[in-house]
Amino acid sequence: MQLLRILTIILILLTFGIVFIVFPALPDEIPTHWNIQGEVDGTMPVFPGTILIPALMVGITLLMIILPRYDPRWEAYREFQGAYDGLILLLNIFFFLLFLITILWALGIEVPMNQVISVLFAILMGGIAFFIRQVKPNWFAGIRTPWTMESDAVWKATHERGFRVFLIVALLCLLGILVPEYAYLFILLPVIIGTIYLVVYSYIIWKKEKAV
Repeated sequence: MQLLRILTIILILLTFGIVFIVFPALPDEIPTHWNIQGEVDGTMPVFPGTILIPALMVGITLLMIILPRYDPRWEAYREFQGAYDGLILLLNIFFFLLFLITILWALGIEVPMNQVISVLFAILMGGIAFFIRQVKPNWFAGIRTPWTMESDAVWKATHERGFRVFLIVALLCLLGILVPEYAYLFILLPVIIGTIYLVVYSYIIWKKEKAV
C-alpha cells in the first residue's frame, strides 16, 4: 500500500518535472480540448495550460486520501486499501498519459487522439472493474445507490455484477480504435448504459431481498 502511494507521488513529481523541462520549448498557446473528430478545438496560454493536469492530479489525490477519514465506515477501507491506493495510482497514470499527449501536440507531434483516448479509457474502465470487485461498503467509493447503501448483501451482489459490466465497457471502448470517428460513442454510451443498468440492478436485488 505504501509502495502504491510512493509511486503516485513519484508520478506527480515527474509530471511537474516535465513541465519544468519542456516549458521553454512550448508555444504561447497549447491544445487543451479536442472535438469528436480528434481535432484541436480549444487552447490555453502555455501557463496555466501546462500545470492544469498536474494540479488536477494533486487535487484528486489529496481528495481521495482525505475523504475516507470522514467516512462513517472508514474502518472498511482497511479491507480494500490496496485496491483503493491502486485506483488512485491508476487515475494519476490516466492523467499523466493525457498530459503527455497534450505536450506532444503542443510540440507539433499529432498523435491519433481518438484511438489513444479509446485505449486510455479501456485501461481506466478495466482498472475500475477490478477495484469494484474488491471494494467494501463505504460512503465514498464504489457503486453507491440508495439500495446498496442500505444492504451489504445488495452492495456485494451489485459490485460483483459491476465487475463484469465494467470489463465489458472496457472492451467496448477499444472498438474506438477500429472506428475512430465514432470513438466517443464507444466510450460514452457503454458508460452511461452500464451505469443505468447497475442502478436498476441494485434496486431489483434490493426488492428481492425485501420480499424474502
